[in-house]
Amino acid sequence: MSDHPPPSSLGDHRTNSIHNHTQQEDPGYPLDPIEYAKAERKVVRKIDLLLLPIMLITYGLQYYDKNTLSTAILYGMLDDLDLTTTKDGVVYLTRYSTAAAAFYYGYIVAVLPMGLVFTRFPLAKTASFFVLIWGIICILTVVVHSYRGFVVQRVFLGLAESAVSPAFVAITALWWKPQEQAKRLGIYYSSTGIFSMFTAIVNIGWGKTGGQHPWKSMYYFGGSFTIAWAILIYLIMPDSPLSPGRFFSESDKAILRRRFDENPWGKSQQKIKMTQVVETVKDVKTWIYFLMAASIYICNGSVTVFGAKIINSWGYDSIRSTALMIPGGAMTVVTIYIFAWFADRYKNIRTILLPISTIPVIIGCLVVWQAPWHPRVGPLIGYYLVAAFGAPYVLLLSLATANTAGATKKGLTTSAIFVGYVTGNIASSYLVFAQEKPIKYRSTWIAVIVAMVFASAASLVLRYIYIKENKRRDALQAASAIRSASSGVANREYFQSGSDEEKTGELGGLPIIVDGGKYEDKTDKERLEFRYTY
Repeated sequence: MSDHPPPSSLGDHRTNSIHNHTQQEDPGYPLDPIEYAKAERKVVRKIDLLLLPIMLITYGLQYYDKNTLSTAILYGMLDDLDLTTTKDGVVYLTRYSTAAAAFYYGYIVAVLPMGLVFTRFPLAKTASFFVLIWGIICILTVVVHSYRGFVVQRVFLGLAESAVSPAFVAITALWWKPQEQAKRLGIYYSSTGIFSMFTAIVNIGWGKTGGQHPWKSMYYFGGSFTIAWAILIYLIMPDSPLSPGRFFSESDKAILRRRFDENPWGKSQQKIKMTQVVETVKDVKTWIYFLMAASIYICNGSVTVFGAKIINSWGYDSIRSTALMIPGGAMTVVTIYIFAWFADRYKNIRTILLPISTIPVIIGCLVVWQAPWHPRVGPLIGYYLVAAFGAPYVLLLSLATANTAGATKKGLTTSAIFVGYVTGNIASSYLVFAQEKPIKYRSTWIAVIVAMVFASAASLVLRYIYIKENKRRDALQAASAIRSASSGVANREYFQSGSDEEKTGELGGLPIIVDGGKYEDKTDKERLEFRYTY
């Protein structure tokens, strides 16, 4: 048997060699490092201008839907849908709490599968489909006439909306490098504050002009806007840096391909791997992320689900209660931008920033709980400070996104955070008690304070885990380098010619990867060269 390749194979080899040589001579982007850095910054700005407005508005529309529920109860929804019960002359909002929580029952069922769906299907197109379904279900709120029907409708709304957050975290990891992600997560997540202000302004208008059932006009508007926006997402948003569409020039596309190769941890279109599923479940960091998300979103009940009702209980009418929610939205935006900027500007401070970001929330809870309610400026200032709870959640997302590799593991880790988010939201729906108004909703504020303290402590535990693991990997890699150097030229030639499987060995449970140039769908635990950001 001849050791030489057949002529056709040899010809293909020569063709590939010439092609590769040509690619090396003209990669399509500047070879000078300074010029390349300038060109890359322009491409990143173009990515920002294209994707961030889409993500911000989509996420904001999701918040509009949630915040509208809080506002709608001031404009007839409680009576129209029989969402209250009265016992011994005391009005209870348990039915309203259940309806608010029902959204998250649907969400929690679907969010884990959604994390896996986005590892298998085009991100943008799949996201636009679910946004369309969510818009249709949202507008159908107006046809509901009973408490039970409303609960069912909210469950289905949660099923549809569960796709948005996992999709956007995956898109962030795909288009931006880890060091670029905190600021971008902060920008689009700040839509919760922006749309809190937007919701208040729009719903004041619907409250004045919405006829006999103003709350229905709010849902007509929100659902219609969402349906139209889903179509725009489908037409405008590209699925991947490898197929960026008409908005990028050929040189831009070459830079996007290089960035894609330099950012292997963002690759998500891979087969589902059971080994990564098992690793995710066994990884203690997954459970810490889950618990932190749940604790941070304990705060949501006081700000979103019952925010308008709490302000209303201080003696303001429906219109003024809605208007007074606007500064809370501004506080959310400002605090997210501040902490995201610091996280992006300085390396390895996110686990310190997160506890700091909970301080305004804790102070706000104490002010509402302990300060006199007359004059009303005291509790209002406290309420606005509590609205800063978006910042620690953004920092948590940026930590988990930057510190997880492997398509299946990344999808499941993201889903675990959103399961925590849902758990916190469900709990928060039942932590505001109308009968506790005389004691200033004491249980609510105690729960939020305890939750924020826990999230802060857990962030410091993560910092310890990250630093300890990085040091261990540094030591293992140094030992591996010494061992490789002592093995001689023959061993180096072996590594240079061998396959990826031949280039890995086991040391302390971690693979030793000599040549990591070719991307493989491996987790952060499987890659010795991976370093955690803290």
